[in-house]
Formats: sequence, structure tokens, C-alpha cells
Amino acid sequence: MRLGIDFGTTNSAAAVYDGQQLHPVEITTPKRSALLPSLLYIDREHHATMGLEASMEYVQRETGRAVRWRSRQAGTLEYWVATGGSPVLVTENITVTFDDAAYGRLLQSIKTGLRNEQYSGTQIFDRYYTLDELIALVLGKLKTAAESQLEQEIDEVVIGRPVKFSEKAWVSNRAEEIIYKAALSVGFKHISFQAEPIGALYVYHTATAKRTRALVFDFGGGTLDLTIAEVGGGITPHVLASRGVLVGGDDLDKRIMKSLLKYFGEDSSRDMRLPHDFVDMLADWQTMPELSRPHNEDTLRNLRSTSKHPETIDALRSLVTKNLGYSLFQEIERVKIELSNKMMAYFKFQQDKIRIFEPITRWQFESMIKQEIKLVKDGLEAVLNEAGVTGDQIDVVLRTGGSSLVPAFIKLLEDQFGAEKIQDMDPLESVVGGLSIIAHEDSGLRGNYRGKYVERPEALIHSVKTSGTIPYKTYMFGINQRCYVDQETVLRRIPVELSGFPAIMPAYTDRDQKADDFLRITLTHPARLYVAYGTGAVTLPFWLQSFTKLEDFTMEIEDEWYGVRRLQFYRQDFPAGEVILGGNAASGAKGKLEATYLVVAEKKSNQN
Repeated sequence: MRLGIDFGTTNSAAAVYDGQQLHPVEITTPKRSALLPSLLYIDREHHATMGLEASMEYVQRETGRAVRWRSRQAGTLEYWVATGGSPVLVTENITVTFDDAAYGRLLQSIKTGLRNEQYSGTQIFDRYYTLDELIALVLGKLKTAAESQLEQEIDEVVIGRPVKFSEKAWVSNRAEEIIYKAALSVGFKHISFQAEPIGALYVYHTATAKRTRALVFDFGGGTLDLTIAEVGGGITPHVLASRGVLVGGDDLDKRIMKSLLKYFGEDSSRDMRLPHDFVDMLADWQTMPELSRPHNEDTLRNLRSTSKHPETIDALRSLVTKNLGYSLFQEIERVKIELSNKMMAYFKFQQDKIRIFEPITRWQFESMIKQEIKLVKDGLEAVLNEAGVTGDQIDVVLRTGGSSLVPAFIKLLEDQFGAEKIQDMDPLESVVGGLSIIAHEDSGLRGNYRGKYVERPEALIHSVKTSGTIPYKTYMFGINQRCYVDQETVLRRIPVELSGFPAIMPAYTDRDQKADDFLRITLTHPARLYVAYGTGAVTLPFWLQSFTKLEDFTMEIEDEWYGVRRLQFYRQDFPAGEVILGGNAASGAKGKLEATYLVVAEKKSNQN
């Protein structure tokens, strides 16, 4: 049995197709549903709840409580800085600031993190979660529900993905690989992907006897995906063009939020503007509490003293110090949905010192989102040009996704293609349904990176030998893993790209080893070795100087005695066979060598 999964920005779902009938997977929440809101609530004990349950727990435990910031010193960081003369050793204290009153943390729109090439994960209380770990929680929930419903183990899956996560191809490839890694970690063994609009096509394709040229308009919370294809007639679908537009329902929410800034200190009539960083953080409820940090207090005080309406700054303070952002955005979502059915909706939000009661007309909303409407229009023109067809040559427009219900976009489609061609698709029978059909046919697309992953470290690292006295071990690189055989030091923060690769666990007491041939590794396949070396080094040992420094690749280790320390990654490719590395303090090494280097191995796939 093969599973189809639609991992969405707003909602996620899973389904199976048995060749004749579609079977949505029901998720056990406060009420049974085939949709799982893509929400995660993780408490201080690192217990995770998902979907509506996560939302309810957050509202019950977090909304309205005071934010209380605390700081603690987590350790020290030492690194060398070139000054034009002799390098200078700089020592910095690492201080962690956290909301001490929080019971847990709610995460929404996890999928959008895949767009950001710099985003690897997030700190939640005393531990860091890599992005693949967060995604794995959602995929694992869907897998468990499917296995319970079908009463069998499922290890094959087709997962939907946007046409593109980013304008940069390598970022899109990275994003798919992170999802692949997450799926592997929850027990899927045969993992493939398909573009979400292709999934939406498949349900229509299997039910259409006549060959038809279709446009899929899949507009969700994170992205708009457009695909033109010839489908039906018992012939395999032929895709003419696909295009991803980086606009989604979340962007529409932000436009409404921007219109509400007048209730939180923005006064355009007096040309009084909130600081740009304030505006940026107010655009997302998850970043709003950051404005309550102590270093913003002076700014808030100055804003209040100069404002003609100081009560709006009081409202701003309530918003960011009482954790009211999520509730405010829930009202934004309600109003947005109501405006799809009515010409006017009343925005009502009264909590603590916030008093908002404002009518918003559909015309006003459409004026707010005129930039997004233009992006959508441009995307439609571009995908038609790529396909080499005109709007008149499109037989049917398949509309799906929550944001496709916004009247401005319905009108845009009707004006371009004609109202008679527009068909709405049930979200449970469009993307996820098509993905389950693709899974049944085993026609998903498999990435070239698959060859990089092994189930056990021994499959790549056959043996590890040293000239020291303590035997080394191998393990799979991951957050909270112990990284030294002789000391309780754990991996506190790592690049998401290296999560799940085989690694070597050395001895901490070997940090002073000087031999140039100290460590011998036998590789079963060609591999790329990543060496994480302490930032306290002023010069590297000669054996490491031929490696390439990865400027953006650093990691942190932590233990009770030393606190947090940072290591810098270097990499080099090696053929299968024996690899010899020197000691931590081998010839050429100078500086404060307070941690033995760590080694991570990535199997070389054909595309590396």
C-alpha cells in the first residue's frame, strides 16, 4: 500500500487509492477530520501536539499571559580575528534570552521555512530543532494515522511539493531534500515527490474520457502553483508548462495586518511611522513577542510620549506582551474568509487594551492586495507563454486551495478564461487525491540525492582506527546526540543539511594529539567528509588546510562543564578506501584547541 501526502502550509492530508476508490486518512483530533492543520505546539517537556489540538492548547495556555524575558549565560565563544598584524583572540559570552513564562511554543506555516536558504531550524526552550525534525513530526502523525486506519505498515509514499520553493533552483532542491530526510526519519523507505498541481490534475485526468487541455490554479497558504497539461482520454498526462508564484494566503493576511497598524501606533496623518523592524515583526504573529524584549522598551516609551494617540501604543504593548498575536491573526483569517462570501465584514477584536471594531469592505481588501493580484496575473501570463497557448485554448481551469476562493482571483480567472471553464475542486479530492493515485501507479519522481543516505553508519564508514587509547564509535549525526565517547557533550545546533548523515564519535581527551596520521577511516563508497574544528584555532593543522572552509556552516556543542562552544566546518571529497587524518593538535595547529574535531560523512551520489 502506497500513501499520498499533501504537506501543506496551512493544512496537511494523506490518502490512499486502491485502484478504484479514494480513501482519505482520518486524523484523530478533538473531532475526526481528514485535514490536519499544519500547527505544532511543543511544551517545555518537548511533548508535541498537532493540528486543532495544538491550536486549542496554545490558546488555553498561552493567550493573554504576560511575556517574561530572562537571560542566562550558556557558555563562551572564542575565535581569532585578523587585525592587520598578529591575530587577536576574541572571547564572547554566549547569552540566551527566553520567555520564562511560556508553557510551550506554537509553530505555524513550517513549510515556509523551506523557502529560506539560511533557515535550518529553531530553538525551543533548552533544545534546538532542525527543520527536518519539525517536518517529521507532521509526516509521522499522518503515517501513524494511515497505518492505524488501514491496519498495516506503510513504507512507500508520494509527497506533494510546490513547483518551486524559491526562485533559486538550489534552494528548491535543498527544500525537497529536507522533506525527504524527514520522511526517512519517520520510517518511510521508498519516497518520491510530485508537483502539487500535477497531483490536482490526476483526479480530473482519471475521470475525463476526452483529451482536454487543463490549467491547474492551486493557490494555498504559502504559494501559487500553475500547471498547464493535456489530460484524459486514457493517455498519460502531458505537462506543457509549470510555474510557481511566490505568493500565498499568508501574504494576504499580512496585508490586512498592515491596514490595522493605525491601532498600534502608526499615524499616517501626522507622518508618524513605526520603526521598520517593528513593522516587519508585526507582520507575523510568531515574531510579535520579540517586540517585548527589554531592548525595545525605550523605543516603546518614546513612541508613547510623542504619539497623539498614546492609547495605540498601549494597545501595541498589550499585543506583544500578552501573547495576543495568534488570536488577532485568527480574526484576520475569519474576516478574509467572510469577505469571500459578503461585500463587507466587521473586524472585531477587544482584548486587554486593544479595541478594534472596523468594517472592511471587499473593495478595501482588494485594494490592499493589489500587488498580489498583479503577481498572480503576471504568473498566469507567464505560464501561458511557456506552454505556447492562449487563454482561448484552455478547455478547463481547475481551481483549488483556500486562497483561490478570494473573489478577486476568481474574477481574474473568469476574465482571462471565461466563467464557464472554471471548476472548483474539493481539497480532499484534488491534490492529496491525485498524489494517492500517483502513489498507486508508482509514478512519483525520485531525487538524485537519494544515493547520499544510508540507514546505518557502518554502510559508509566501515572502520575507524586511531593511535590513541580510547576506541572511537560511529553514529548518525543529529540534535541532542552525544558526540564524544568519554564526555557528556551533546550536539546543540547543527546545519540541517548534515542531519542524518553518518558521523564519528571521537574521544574528547584526544584534543591534544599531535600525530599527522592519527585517525584512519575506511570508507565503503566515495564520500564527502565534513570536519568540524574549533573556532579557537588561529591556524589549522597542515592536514586540514587543504579542505574547503564552509563559511556558513557552523555547529554548537554543549556540556555542563564548558557550556556552549562553536565549531567551524571544512570539507573535502575522498574515494572509497582508507582516509588518513591528523590529530587535533597536529603540525601547523595553533591557538586554543579546547575540543576534539568531529567528522561527518556524506555518501557521494552520482550527482555530487
